[in-house]
Amino acid sequence: MNILAIFNVVGVLLLLLSGLMVLPVGIAFYYDHPPLPGYMADSQAFVLTLVVSFLIGLSLWKILPSGVEKLRDREGFAIVALSWIFIALAGAFPYYLSGNCPDFIDAFFESMSGFTTTGATILTDIDSLPRGILFWRNLTQWFGGMGIILLSMAIFPALGIGSTHLFKAEVPGGVTVERMQPRLAETAKILWKTYVVLTVLEVILLRLGGVDFFDALCHSLSTVATGGFSTHNASIGYFNSAYVESVSILFMFLGGVSFILHYQLVNGNFAVVFKNPEFRFYGTMIIVGVALATWGLASFKPELPLNEAFRKAAFNVVSINTTSGFMTDDFNVWPDFLRIFMLVIMMVGGCSGSTSGSLKVVRFIILFKIIRRELKKLVHPRAIFHVKVAGKPVKPDDLTNVVALTCFFMGFAALGCILLSLMGMDLTTSVSASIACLFNIGPGLGQVGAIGNYADIPFMGKGILIAFMLMGRLEIFGIMLLFLPMAWRK
Repeated sequence: MNILAIFNVVGVLLLLLSGLMVLPVGIAFYYDHPPLPGYMADSQAFVLTLVVSFLIGLSLWKILPSGVEKLRDREGFAIVALSWIFIALAGAFPYYLSGNCPDFIDAFFESMSGFTTTGATILTDIDSLPRGILFWRNLTQWFGGMGIILLSMAIFPALGIGSTHLFKAEVPGGVTVERMQPRLAETAKILWKTYVVLTVLEVILLRLGGVDFFDALCHSLSTVATGGFSTHNASIGYFNSAYVESVSILFMFLGGVSFILHYQLVNGNFAVVFKNPEFRFYGTMIIVGVALATWGLASFKPELPLNEAFRKAAFNVVSINTTSGFMTDDFNVWPDFLRIFMLVIMMVGGCSGSTSGSLKVVRFIILFKIIRRELKKLVHPRAIFHVKVAGKPVKPDDLTNVVALTCFFMGFAALGCILLSLMGMDLTTSVSASIACLFNIGPGLGQVGAIGNYADIPFMGKGILIAFMLMGRLEIFGIMLLFLPMAWRK
């Protein structure tokens, strides 16, 4: 493992983070929120964090030798994992220094939740936060959704960071995601351009619905990133607008679609998009889920008009299925079968190559086909059956990867549930908090229901869930590699 080259790249990414902080610095100075007693103003907190991040990043980049051109898979995964840890740590300081999260573990939790687009929060009065902090929360989700390292590939190709190893380690969907261009820098630029266009379109549509510019911008940053951070305690329910909810549903759905398919749509390849098995499964799953939730709510609450049941079902099912985490209704009070259903769709998520969390639809398709293949082999034990997706055989190594990753996700979710239960959390909260953080959803059931508030989770529990959020965003393998002794040997 080339440790010096790893921290050289980490330094470059800290430089990038310091550049991003210029935006919330401007917002904080513009709104000039008074500081909390005994703490610095949010503008000062951002400036101090920016300067320190810049100096540390510059030192690592200039002093340590670069060896990016000799990167192997192990260094790629280590760079991604360590970069996300350092970036989340740096991103925590504005919360901590401004006093909005007086305990550093809470600040780190909020920062990690933002960058991993989980949407879990420990903040209990979001409406009272300074606008600089509110903007930073949503900005971390926007950059984390597409990926800080992917951004570096787009704007720093001359530094040699555009490595296949980094792309494979960071992009959600891992081995199931294909490039759009031979050069990774070009692929990264296409992805980010698409991302920016979707964000701008949502801002415009929300403004047309009467949402003020600051709220429209912040919610657009989180919606396209399928993140779920809101500028209000009541989340999207604050607006109480069918129009705003409809716009949010559209962009949450688009955020859960592979950006490769967005690229195909822009180029007019509609047949490619609508014949894509993952997209079709994803769309069908949402339609069936909304219909089931509408029927369940209408049956459970006969006094609730059918159109209101549909409105609540459509928004919350799409939000949870895409792992966005926005809320307009507390599904904790829904019928038990719908609560279980919401837990299940949490674990599916959107398409590979999207900003959505969880396992991804394509992996469930592959799992179903593996099961069907094993059943066929019981009937014809000597026959050879291939697992195919979109008419193409899936490589044996990729099949193994999907099965192993699924086992990892389920195993860690169970472990998290056991550990949280040992800390005194009730079973419902323990199960849903573990799933919601590991699968990057945010809101769950029990004490972490509705807007996904984790303020009452014990100190050690927050530490576990921070690790889970990172593991979920980087799909576990990259984090597990750091604990494998053979990975560090030359």
